[in-house]
Formats: sequence, structure tokens, C-alpha cells
Amino acid sequence: MRGRDFVFALGGAAAAIWIYGASSAQAHAVLSESAPREAQTVSGRDLEVKLRFNCRIDARRSRLLLISPEMHGTVLALREAAAADELRAALTDLRQGDYRLHWQVLSVDGHITRGDISFRVGPRSTRQ
Repeated sequence: MRGRDFVFALGGAAAAIWIYGASSAQAHAVLSESAPREAQTVSGRDLEVKLRFNCRIDARRSRLLLISPEMHGTVLALREAAAADELRAALTDLRQGDYRLHWQVLSVDGHITRGDISFRVGPRSTRQ
């Protein structure tokens, strides 16, 4: 009976280690802040895009795609980021309308995460 109890205890410990290891290895890059923000209305023709994630990402294997109001997609050139957990790009010559920024990042643990940020370009302000 004692040998059998040992086998059950060993099996239980191995299962707990496997479950803990599997859950901690499932970390994904989660978007923690963005500019523009979801559903934000911006003004002007040019916009700096900055996406920050909850962990380091592999920027060389990540991408940003801008979907225009006419549903045309443009892959954006990434700018050098100040931190290992962010992506940056510059948008120029934007017209009024609804846009979608599709992002895909590879976290350094090898997981791919995707998402979208919808925003609107409104009329330019006429401040004097």
C-alpha cells in the first residue's frame, strides 16, 4: 500500500508541475495602451501611432496594417521604438473617415497576438 501511495503522490506532483508550466508558458502580448485609442476621433492629416504591450515583442517579426475608409490595406513601415514593448509608425495624408489599424505582434516567447484599433479622422480644427 505504501508504494502505491508514493506513485499517486509522484503522479500528482508531476501533474501540478505540468499544469503550472503550461499556464505560465501561455503568456501572450496584450495591448496595454495605444495612440490612437479605440474609437478615438483625431484631427489632422498626420498621426503618430504608438502601441504598447504588456511584455517585450519582436518588432522585426511584427506588423501594422492600416485599413482605409475605402477598405484598402497598407502595410506600415515601423519606426524605431523607444522600448522593447512597443511599436511605432507614422501615418501621413489621412483623409476624413473611419480607419482600422490591424496589428500582429510576436512576443519573445514565440506567441502571435493580433488585434484591431478603430479610429476616426474628423475635420481639422480651425483654431487661430
